[in-house]
Amino acid sequence: MEAKITTKHITIQIIADTAGAAYKVSYYHFIPKRKGNYPKIFLQAGLHADEQPGTLILHYLLDLLEKAEKSGQLNAEFIVFPMVNPIGMAQIFNHHHSGRFDFSTGLNFNRNWPDLAECILNNEPEIPVKLTENEQENKNRILSSVRRWIADQAPITALEKLRLEIIKIAIECDVVLDLHCDVNATNHIYIVPQLMPEYQDLANWMGSRVTLTAENSGGGSFDEVWPRLWIDLQRLYPDKPIPSPVLSATLEYRGLIDVEEKLNKKDAENLMGFFTSRGFINSKIGSAPFTMPPALPFNATQIVKAELSGLVCYYVTLGQIVEEGELLANILLLDGPSAFRKKFPVYAGTSGVVFSMMLRKYTWKGQPLAKIAGNKPLSNRKGVLLEA
Repeated sequence: MEAKITTKHITIQIIADTAGAAYKVSYYHFIPKRKGNYPKIFLQAGLHADEQPGTLILHYLLDLLEKAEKSGQLNAEFIVFPMVNPIGMAQIFNHHHSGRFDFSTGLNFNRNWPDLAECILNNEPEIPVKLTENEQENKNRILSSVRRWIADQAPITALEKLRLEIIKIAIECDVVLDLHCDVNATNHIYIVPQLMPEYQDLANWMGSRVTLTAENSGGGSFDEVWPRLWIDLQRLYPDKPIPSPVLSATLEYRGLIDVEEKLNKKDAENLMGFFTSRGFINSKIGSAPFTMPPALPFNATQIVKAELSGLVCYYVTLGQIVEEGELLANILLLDGPSAFRKKFPVYAGTSGVVFSMMLRKYTWKGQPLAKIAGNKPLSNRKGVLLEA
């Protein structure tokens, strides 16, 4: 029997904070034609609205998922937000799109997401006594508590409303993947250490040159919300069977300018390869991916910052392996007695791979110049590990 097409295209309207304005965010929901209790896969792009490779990747992934759905190959539900942040998409000022920070509050769109374990325990302190010796029962009770916490919220701003709508959907999912990009970078991943090396295959399929692990990177990023719910509760109640953390990760697809049809189509095909290898798609796998390097602790990554203002002249390239003390760049001074005559050298503070650099060559004090992923934790990398 021919597969029944069950894709839903759903639009959510969110009233803006100013008179006469509203935002719309839409997503696609692919559902297997056969009835059953299927895992749910959540994907989104554009949370940082000026990072757009992920949107083109999900454009191609939608085509692939539609074909899989038509042929009855879906073994999971797929929920796809190709452009999850209409607030950031609307932020145009003087011909410049700025989608990382909310103009109204200055808040980074990918920071200060809620700690769900803390939220539900504050909302229902009696949760611990309701936990049983059955893992599935505990999962159901914890998720029900999260749903009640969501229902109790009274969001005021458009951003609060948007976040709550996303949380409402993502909390029901077994896989949550957030597609981003850096400024100018190689493919890399942020993920909690409890999920590695189990999901090394995700890094392989993505072609992740660097996979960085941190249980709590200090910024309340979106990808940490979902696994940390279970990790935190496991730690608080070690005598109770709490489910393992769901797969959640931030997938950083290169840099801002890497919005290319051929490149991003291949990225989508590689995502399908991962889903197929995990049994979410019932199809044959063509060729296996290359094995990427194993995960590294995020606190071993040096974010090299400028100590003065000037023009950056790089001496390294993306993906290059450097040694501690090696010259990374020179900064041409633009003021003072040596203006336009002297260059200030910038050296690597650790050994590792250079996986991120800047496109903009004018820099000023405190601005990041490069990121080096090493394997030795750095003494100054504590607390908030993410950039602003």
